[in-house]
Amino acid sequence: MKMKTVLFAMLAAVLMISACKTVDDLNEVNFDADFKTDLNCVVPPGSFKSGINGAFSASETIDPLSDPNVEKYIDHIKSWNVASITAEIIAVSKPDAKLLNAEIKVFSDDHSALWNIPGMPLAIGQKVTLGNENGQWDEINAILGEKKTFTVSINGATNKDDITFTVRVTIKTKVTASVI
Repeated sequence: MKMKTVLFAMLAAVLMISACKTVDDLNEVNFDADFKTDLNCVVPPGSFKSGINGAFSASETIDPLSDPNVEKYIDHIKSWNVASITAEIIAVSKPDAKLLNAEIKVFSDDHSALWNIPGMPLAIGQKVTLGNENGQWDEINAILGEKKTFTVSINGATNKDDITFTVRVTIKTKVTASVI
């Protein structure tokens, strides 16, 4: 009889723990939030003659509240987790142009993440994955955790002047929030 009581107590404890976990799960919502910005890069004509060697720079801001789910749950977000970050050439004005080098930076007042991009063709569809080799994704998670507008910038050099091109930076995240 004592053995049955002990087993019943253990079973009840397991069920209660499982029920509490289920209640916690029911009090959370998980969703994907993707943030994109287009960086319009311009290398002016005559830049090689003026000694700036095809230099360009561009920057744009991203507002996390632009995602409807983020806006809905902004005060209840528990965590942000970067799933991927990419930079893709979506427009280029001249054929056979090459990126000699570039630096992409995502930053706020308190945090920043930086990637160095090696030389590559400037061709529509050319995509670069911005990895987490130096903890950059942790910095992006911290930036998003600030729940404020942040900046994405690019600067670098090309092998041609009088050229324009657009780089789309996409940050894909997974968000966990408490249910309102």
